[in-house]
Amino acid sequence: MFNYTYDKDGVYIANLANKGEKYGLDQYRLPHNFELAKRSFTITDGREEHVIAFEDKRKAFVDGRECEYESLKLQVKTYLVRLGYDAAVFDLQQNLVTLIRGMEKEYFCGRISGAEVPEGAGHTDAGDAMVESNVAWYLGSERFVWHEFLDEKTVRVKWSPNVSSKNDLPYKATKINYPILLVDIWGYGPFYSDVPATLERCIFLQDYDHMMTVGLIYYGGELPIMVSGYAKYMDVDESFDKDSVAGNS
Repeated sequence: MFNYTYDKDGVYIANLANKGEKYGLDQYRLPHNFELAKRSFTITDGREEHVIAFEDKRKAFVDGRECEYESLKLQVKTYLVRLGYDAAVFDLQQNLVTLIRGMEKEYFCGRISGAEVPEGAGHTDAGDAMVESNVAWYLGSERFVWHEFLDEKTVRVKWSPNVSSKNDLPYKATKINYPILLVDIWGYGPFYSDVPATLERCIFLQDYDHMMTVGLIYYGGELPIMVSGYAKYMDVDESFDKDSVAGNS
C-alpha cells in the first residue's frame, strides 16, 4: 500500500518507487485531463487562423494534421496541452489560445472564434515580472529544478541532484492570466542530473497563486515529457537541498 521498506531493526529504507530512481521526471505528474475531448477550437489573430480539434481522449487534429495529445489542467479553465511535438496553452477564462509550433521560438496567440474575450485580455510579454524571483520547482521524490531569474532574458538553472552545476540560460516569460505565467527556457542541462542529457527546451506554465506548475521537457528530438510540480521560493543564500526544496525547512 505504501512505498515504505524497513530492515530487520525497523530502520526505514527508501525503495526505488519512493526515491524516483526507477522512473523519469514524469513519475509524479498530475493525471491527464480530458475536458477538452470532443471539442473543436478555431483561433484567430485577425490575420492568421488555426483549427485545433480534440476527437477523443487521445487523438487531436491541428489544421487537419492528426496527432496524439496530452492535456494537464493547471487552474479551473487553464490547460497546457502537448499536441504531438507542438504545445498549446488553452486559457478558457479569457477565451485565448497560445500555440507553440515544434521548436519555434515565436508563438501564435489568438482568440477563440465566436467566444467573448474580456476587454484588455491578452497573452503578452511579462517584461521584468520574473526578475529577482528565486523559485525551486519540486517535480517528485528528490527531483527538482531551481530557477533564479537574473534579468528579463537570463535565468540561472540548477537540476537535481547535481546542483553544484548551474547554467545561465535565455528565457521568455509570457503573462497568461494573473497569476499564471508561461516560462520558456532554452538550453542544456548538467551532466549527472535528473534531466535528460539531450535537453533542448523547457516550457513551464506556472501558477503563482497556488504555487503549482505543469510543463514540457523537450530533449533529443523525442516527444516532450509532461511534468508537474509545486514550488517554494528560495532565498539566495539558502542552502539548496532536498529537504529545503520539499518544504521541510
